Amino acid sequence: MPPKIKIKIKPKKIEQLPKILILSGILIISLAIFFIKNQSDKNLVAVNESPEAQFDSYLQEEKPVFLFFHSNNCESCIKMIATVNQVYPAYENEVALVDVNVYDPINEKFLKRAGINTIPTQVFVDSSGQGTVTIGVMTADQLELYLDLLAGRDQ
Repeated sequence: MPPKIKIKIKPKKIEQLPKILILSGILIISLAIFFIKNQSDKNLVAVNESPEAQFDSYLQEEKPVFLFFHSNNCESCIKMIATVNQVYPAYENEVALVDVNVYDPINEKFLKRAGINTIPTQVFVDSSGQGTVTIGVMTADQLELYLDLLAGRDQ
């Protein structure tokens, strides 16, 4: 009698399991990325828009806006950037920030429109489109007062 040869046959379901797991994982990751991206985009103006286009969009929505005109290399501007970074996050849901680097060529037309000659310059525009201009470095307390007014917070 010839010797018996044992042949192991794997069921197809087990062979396909790694492929199914990998595809499921890719699908879950893709859906998570899509969901996260869409959630963050709801509160943002398109990143590719110029500051002027962002400002016009916020004006059209009648949203209060804090325009911050500065450069990234003047000493006063650097101090003001630090102050804005410290104070503004508490207001980001109530007041839009439009950050304008005066040395970026895309902003040339906007600078003329806004009449900016000195930096740092801050313009606080309420929901009706009325603005208040301050020039120079502000303290955190001063910036908070202006942002409180724009946000409609009681003082």
